[in-house]
Amino acid sequence: MSNIGLDFGTTNSIISYLNSNGEPESYPCPPPDGSKYIPSFIAYHDDNYIEIGNAARMVAHDQQVETYGHFKMRLPLDTSEFYQYFPSNRTPISVTTDYLRELLISDDNSYSFSSQKGEIQTLVVSVPEIWQRDIYNLGRERLQTLIKKELGLEKQLLQLVSEPVAAAAYYAWMTQRSAAQKNSQPFQGNLLVCDMGGGTFDVSLCRIYGNHKVEVLYFDGQGDKGLESAGVAFDRRIVQQAYSKKQGQSLQESDSELMSLMGDFERVKINTHDRSTRLFINYLNLEEKQDKIDDEIYKFSGYAVTFGEVEEAFQPIKTGIEAVINRVQSYLKQQDLKIDKLFMVGGFCQFILVQRAIMDALKIDKNDPRIDRSFNITNSAYAISYGACLIANELVNPIEKYVHTLGIILETFDSHSEPIKLEITLIQGGSNLEELAQPKFYSEPIIAFNHKISITLWLQLLSKGKKHQHPLPDMIELPYCSSDAKYKIGMKVDRSQISYLVLEEIRSGNRLEYPLGNVVSEMFPGHVLIDGIMSE
Repeated sequence: MSNIGLDFGTTNSIISYLNSNGEPESYPCPPPDGSKYIPSFIAYHDDNYIEIGNAARMVAHDQQVETYGHFKMRLPLDTSEFYQYFPSNRTPISVTTDYLRELLISDDNSYSFSSQKGEIQTLVVSVPEIWQRDIYNLGRERLQTLIKKELGLEKQLLQLVSEPVAAAAYYAWMTQRSAAQKNSQPFQGNLLVCDMGGGTFDVSLCRIYGNHKVEVLYFDGQGDKGLESAGVAFDRRIVQQAYSKKQGQSLQESDSELMSLMGDFERVKINTHDRSTRLFINYLNLEEKQDKIDDEIYKFSGYAVTFGEVEEAFQPIKTGIEAVINRVQSYLKQQDLKIDKLFMVGGFCQFILVQRAIMDALKIDKNDPRIDRSFNITNSAYAISYGACLIANELVNPIEKYVHTLGIILETFDSHSEPIKLEITLIQGGSNLEELAQPKFYSEPIIAFNHKISITLWLQLLSKGKKHQHPLPDMIELPYCSSDAKYKIGMKVDRSQISYLVLEEIRSGNRLEYPLGNVVSEMFPGHVLIDGIMSE
């Protein structure tokens, strides 16, 4: 039985487990020599045969095969938007379920993890930080529900953890392990984790202290809806530039050739990483870049792009990085905090333009001692999955806080039988998740007059500003109803930062829990939370 970590990525996924030496190791798919970057890609053949990973990518150009990529970042979408990317018999929820089933537990193929390594005992899955921060993001709740219910891993799933927090857990474990080997003092201080993958750019400021303790102080990010802030957006722009230059027109988003060319470009980008990095560094250091701006840097499938075209495709991502880092610096200034170490993780964070953009925004250079050079490209790329694995094996304990304040408004009567409304705080923002695992109940029992109860939910984003309200008139079914029944009402937040309304009949102890994700998403349709400010 294994305790594993899964970095479920927009472009690629990585599974990690502890090897016989007690170190995290990534799982090759298909074993023994398959890719440890397992493409988050799935193919449905006519005979109901399903392929995932590189095997699925290889048939992306085949019009007779139904293929999907980037489905992870469609999970938070409103159901009314599913049809833009999926036919009526598919949704990002069903496709994600099929992909994870084949990857983790399927008995129908020999390359699923459980087929090779045995039963999964504990599972920790990483998700974008923005999924954790934005209370109304449905991606987090949908992913947890499909893992627990559709895959039947309810007992195995320990938590969803944010990607940069998982990376910080790995950093804490590695640095303290290295210090022990050298008989030196382990690192303690503030670590800024910058994570850029296929769909989002996320940052977390974490305090590392004690025995593998990681406390999240601040988080931020870019890229909630769509794929415009990270690697997939860059790859798409590169392919469209190269295609338009050669063919005189752009590709339709629904064209299978676009997905196929994006896969080809990604492989070239990864396989030529060292060479293209050296070339780009030389280009960026030129006083007169104009002399080299039209030189070709990437060639793929009969297409090519120049240094100048790559910079142009990267510019929107650079702008997003600057916006996030500026908010981080404002927080540091307000709280009188500093960055002791910088850790850049995620596949796209290995790209030289991403690293330069982060360093420029932080106003540091490549020789800054805060940039930890002891982690090679493999360690950095696998850091999220390794960290999730370490958390699953209880070797690192990340301390995360729930930043929003939640409560309810109850309609009741005073001593003169006059109707009144009670505003009750049930979850206080800033509380550690460990404290919220058990329900926080209102101190007074309530009496219901039928089998349902009317409740108004309210929440205060980031525990400041306006309290947003939403009535729940028909949702709340009572767990046990009789003329003399009394109830406790409360809320809890699980380790995946999913909040629940809890109703418990006092005498019997019967309890019902209602996840609040769908309700909260209805309160803020189409919005993204940026530094506590709502925006479309």
